[in-house]
Amino acid sequence: MPTQVQFRRGTTAQNNSFTGAAGELSVNTSNSTIRVHDGSTAGGSELATVTYSSNVSNFSTGTLSVTRLATSGVSAATYGNATLIPSFTVDTYGRITSVSNVAISATVANSNITGNIIASQLQPTGVTASTYGNATIIPSFTVDAQGRITSVSNVAVVAGLTAGKSLAFSIVFGN
Repeated sequence: MPTQVQFRRGTTAQNNSFTGAAGELSVNTSNSTIRVHDGSTAGGSELATVTYSSNVSNFSTGTLSVTRLATSGVSAATYGNATLIPSFTVDTYGRITSVSNVAISATVANSNITGNIIASQLQPTGVTASTYGNATIIPSFTVDAQGRITSVSNVAVVAGLTAGKSLAFSIVFGN
């Protein structure tokens, strides 16, 4: 007949009050876990099981299976997109415990913008889209501090200019 080995066992309260010898094992019958004793700590150190949900401390080696992780209450999903920003809460163990999407709401005023700007993002300047100037007309335009043309008109070329003659003129840019 084979030899049977039995370890000490008891409820959580009984295990908490018991100080086992160094290397001794005891079974916690309340939550089906094993405790390892060091000869001086009451209750020893409890080893977690798949169904036991306690904090695992000083876990420095090995692999923690997802079946050993308690659910966080956060749905597995992709959060955030072009119009929503994810807002989340992280606990002291680095776990995300809540998450939600927040609509992007921004007003930009009097600031420098970098990157690509599409036509629908620009404010109208009052200038009609057209081709200005030709062989007999010179365009006259006003440019603002941001480099936008804010007004434009056509000015007729002075008649009587012939080939071989020089022409002197000046261009005035407005504010």
